[in-house]
Amino acid sequence: MTETFRVSEFVDFNTGTVKIAPMKLWFTLSPPLQLADKIRLFHCRVDVWNLGVAAELLRQIESHQPPSIWSHAAYGLISVGFSYFEMIGKTINPDSKKSGTAGKDFNFGFCDVYPEFIPSSRSYDDSDMPVVKEFRNRVRNGMYHLAYTKRNLLIHNNPSVSRKDFDVIQRSDGTNIVDVYCVNPHSMIRTIVDHFPGFIARLNDADAKYYGMRQKFEEFFDDFHDV
Repeated sequence: MTETFRVSEFVDFNTGTVKIAPMKLWFTLSPPLQLADKIRLFHCRVDVWNLGVAAELLRQIESHQPPSIWSHAAYGLISVGFSYFEMIGKTINPDSKKSGTAGKDFNFGFCDVYPEFIPSSRSYDDSDMPVVKEFRNRVRNGMYHLAYTKRNLLIHNNPSVSRKDFDVIQRSDGTNIVDVYCVNPHSMIRTIVDHFPGFIARLNDADAKYYGMRQKFEEFFDDFHDV
């Protein structure tokens, strides 16, 4: 692996070394937590428990060759990384709820990372973004409900297939020309690792334009994890 990851206060993505563990950070904070404390704890949790683990999986995959089991770990990489879109979408979607809004939350989060998929209507409804819906159905729903992605999805790390993290290409299935939904989990992980600091910066920005986002984050942090 030739590319290095960004610097984090909480984990060294390039060595897999944790600098500040989330539970240790938690014990240093005095209740009641202020918004800045919640954002910092969330930042630590995601960098260490989600993105740090995904980066380490990617490092191991790219450092081994067949017949190593790491050559077959792309599904594990997707399982760890794909929840990122729905997670940040819970804050970005102003109408998100504890349950019942997962699809639209995913759409908001996915488009925040990949703004080229933002629909002109800005509605984020599935009807206005069929390509994002298809990726969510094939990857997210397939992995979480079936433990395996759905048909016509190609997981690859081959620039001759596509140089994009997510792309739709046409191929023959032997009878017809069909749409094939392509995902490069290697580049996807690097993209979301780089995206997260900007998301955190918006949460920490007291500018009035981020007021609703900061309120929604606090609702997500305080209430959405209740049973």
